[in-house]
Amino acid sequence: MFEGAESNGDVRRTPAANCRPSVESSSGFHDGGSQRLQMLLAGLGAVAGLGAALGGYALLYEPFDVRTERLEVRLLRDRAGLPSEGLTILHLSDTHFRGADRREHAKIAQVRRATAGEKIDLLIHTGDFLHNDNGLENVLTLIDSIPKPRLGAFAVSGNHDHVVYNLKRAPQHTWRVFRAREVEGGAENGALSRAEREESGMARVRSLLRFGRYLLRNHFDGEPAGINDIGRLRRALEKRGMQFLDNRAVQLKGTGTFVVGIEDLLEGLPDLGRGLRGVPDDAPTILLSHNPDIIETAASGRADLILAGHTHGGQIVLPLVGPTYTQTEQLTRSEASGYSRRRTTHVYVHRGLGEGIPIRFGAPPHVTFLKLLPARP
Repeated sequence: MFEGAESNGDVRRTPAANCRPSVESSSGFHDGGSQRLQMLLAGLGAVAGLGAALGGYALLYEPFDVRTERLEVRLLRDRAGLPSEGLTILHLSDTHFRGADRREHAKIAQVRRATAGEKIDLLIHTGDFLHNDNGLENVLTLIDSIPKPRLGAFAVSGNHDHVVYNLKRAPQHTWRVFRAREVEGGAENGALSRAEREESGMARVRSLLRFGRYLLRNHFDGEPAGINDIGRLRRALEKRGMQFLDNRAVQLKGTGTFVVGIEDLLEGLPDLGRGLRGVPDDAPTILLSHNPDIIETAASGRADLILAGHTHGGQIVLPLVGPTYTQTEQLTRSEASGYSRRRTTHVYVHRGLGEGIPIRFGAPPHVTFLKLLPARP
């Protein structure tokens, strides 16, 4: 049939001359497509280049860009016992040293420059000195590089000072913790309702939605993989004059001001009532807590100033979104670092000097000089 069609002239060869317009049109189409492809590749290259630049900035620049922050706050209650000239506090937090000498020595040098010649009354560190025990030597080098405080150095431990976490397994661990909480909650949150058991597909969807809300509430935890020697850390720092305040208070020499410390909310045995025992109700009080969620407790309202860390300021702060993961349930994202207030209590959350993972974007490390002043007459 095909041969017959050819013999009847149904299939014809087009003379070469007649092909020319068709060839030119096809060439124009391919030229335009080639230009569009080149533009697309150029755009993708620019995006990739920008991504590489931002990644390099977050990995190699911002973690070492140690800033200095200064602020003054006045007591919101008229309380006797604070010196008339106030107290100058140097606040550090979340060093997360792990023995990475090049990175950590660079940060120590920055802190040394930022604090050189400063006169401070109190040196405060609100925990997570260590990422693991290998960082102890650099922690001690950091403390040795800071001017000696007039009234003392005080600290509380953070969760990483107690436990080594495997962050690579954080997604799996967080899911297991979430499911365990759901099982514990049982029918109260509908996790194990009969309808969900019967409609397994819908049950999975609902469970994933609840898990999404769980993550948005800043639950994302590394899997515990070992312990740090918290006793060794305490002994080494106490030899350098830094006191750990584990659910206890001290009165600053020559003043009526008290500093209270609380054990870590996640890995310690926190007991704020015990810590406040013996502190007069009308005494100026500074409360140290690694985790700012201490503000949830009613007793924290007795403090005039709460100093905390733990959040890293979100560590990665995105335009329009803000801090990506703040590790706190009680503060809004806008309160994840810096100053905020709860009734008559000042709250200051430090972004930290170190990182859980070695990147920062929009949340540079810092040291803070905070001046606490008496209430206005």
